[in-house]
Amino acid sequence: QGIAWAWYLVSENWSNVFTGDATPLPFNEPDSVKAVILMTDGSFLNEEFYAQGDSDEQARLICDKMKQQDKVIIYTVAFGAPDPGKAVLEYCASGPEFAFEPENGEQLEQAYQAIATSISDLRVKF
Repeated sequence: QGIAWAWYLVSENWSNVFTGDATPLPFNEPDSVKAVILMTDGSFLNEEFYAQGDSDEQARLICDKMKQQDKVIIYTVAFGAPDPGKAVLEYCASGPEFAFEPENGEQLEQAYQAIATSISDLRVKF
């Protein structure tokens, strides 16, 4: 469900749900980029719509929707996650440089510092 909520928060398709200051910017908004950070320490277990496949498949479908938008960058953090959770997050990341797999608190802090630096760099580019 967390991946779905990330999509709802950045997609202009949900602007009728999130209004006012919370309204997602349009994808074609000049000088803007949307960053999503997904983090898990486990497997994807909650299936909301069984006809759409298991929770891994549902997560991948939502990530595909986000990645179809050129201005959505997806960072992933698999903190001590098992292999199935890591696999989904590796798939969802915008590229290998956007996927992090920290195993302890120090590495987690380093991952988020790298993400913050990357987002700052994105602001300068766009």
